[in-house]
Amino acid sequence: MKVFTLASELLSIHQENPHRKIAFIPTMGALHQGHLSLVEAAQQDGCYTVVSIFVNPLQFNNPEDLKKYPRTLDIDLQLLATQGVDAVFTPSIDEMYPNHVVDVTVDLGPLDSRFEGACRPGHFHGVIQVVYRLFQYVQPHVVYFGEKDLQQCLVIEQLIQQIFPQIEMCRIATKRESSGLALSSRNMRLSPKGLQTASALNRSLLAIVDGKADFCEVIKREKVELTKMGFEVEYLDCVSLPFLEELPCEYFQVNRQSSRFHCAVVVAARLEGVRLIDNQVF
Repeated sequence: MKVFTLASELLSIHQENPHRKIAFIPTMGALHQGHLSLVEAAQQDGCYTVVSIFVNPLQFNNPEDLKKYPRTLDIDLQLLATQGVDAVFTPSIDEMYPNHVVDVTVDLGPLDSRFEGACRPGHFHGVIQVVYRLFQYVQPHVVYFGEKDLQQCLVIEQLIQQIFPQIEMCRIATKRESSGLALSSRNMRLSPKGLQTASALNRSLLAIVDGKADFCEVIKREKVELTKMGFEVEYLDCVSLPFLEELPCEYFQVNRQSSRFHCAVVVAARLEGVRLIDNQVF
């Protein structure tokens, strides 16, 4: 496994592998099986697989979150080597954001002002800046993102449509614990009891998606139940894709069986001071 720290070094990947498809998986480290499922998907497709590890300061609107974000580079590199990853890019902040580089602009429409966009102002601007630069540096043919960060996936899809149409986007299903809890680097900040409680998020999503009762009533009930369990619920809603439009519950009830109707239930909540997000696409 090759480890690169400079963008200029990445040119050798294409020079040495002129006939292979280059797959790219950007991460912020603190790797878990969710990240490895993206690697496995790329490897199953026969790609030369590149993973980046870079904690991007621009996407943290809360300085305390940035400070607390786990940094486990040595462990991450060992994990990726064991997985058989071909190359890892671990740039410095100066390498990613040299003084002369101008910010790129992408029209995200309502994605930038709803849910994660509203709760974390500036977050997606930071995501766009780092992913744009990484795509330029790595020049991948295909990229893999986890569906747990659904809104981020939708943002990246807009970046690709508008600036990198030559890149193929693969969205991989959320990897979960046996309890149903979505794997996340933030989970390591929860206590053992918190980890057990956190699995209730996915149970709430599944109860809503089940659709045997009125959407509005189930959402109200699940918000109450999660609050009783100690969650501070920021949002729990049904939305249409790809722009996360909040539509009347009756609309979802009537159209849920339509193959042309793509929607999701999205949730964000704090537990033990840790902010967790999850979703179910249906």
